Amino acid sequence: MSRKPDVRLPRKGSLIVMAMIIIPVLGLLAHPCLYAHASPGAEMPDGLETARTVTVNLYYADQARFALLAEQRQLSRFENPVALGRTIIRELAAGPIDKQRIRTLPKGDILKTFFIDADKTAYVDLNPEMWTHHPGGVQADMLAIYSIVNSLVLNMAEIDAVKILSPGREPTPTAGHLDLRYPLKANILLIR
Repeated sequence: MSRKPDVRLPRKGSLIVMAMIIIPVLGLLAHPCLYAHASPGAEMPDGLETARTVTVNLYYADQARFALLAEQRQLSRFENPVALGRTIIRELAAGPIDKQRIRTLPKGDILKTFFIDADKTAYVDLNPEMWTHHPGGVQADMLAIYSIVNSLVLNMAEIDAVKILSPGREPTPTAGHLDLRYPLKANILLIR
């Protein structure tokens, strides 16, 4: 005569304790805020959040003087600040609509990677094409860098400073005009 194996079902209390542990963990894994400070290049998975429209100021060069002028745009704002930061830089590269403003960045996809760390520093890793298609010079370099920095810092509470990288390390495109070894704060003195 063969014996049946002794199979015990978990008690009701054990199931409740397991559910109390597993359900919050699963909820955290699906929460969109976990993706806000994701690793470089990470994108928000589709379908986890809905967008709302926000008005942002993009900073382009003034045609008449050495200054930045704001141009308002309506952009989709997701819960994930990384998505908004990428959109701001892509819109800057698309160029201004108003003829009183001139582009500060070359056309095209100049952004390689964008992420935000826990200290509220945005890391903007630019493709090498950014500097090969950029005219150069003290004023053009300053306006290009601060159009990025001001557009991110002054529109996003999640960002206090911006560190420019190209590609993946400190760039030297500004020929000593700007010290890009450290994160930059917004420069409101350039705004008119």
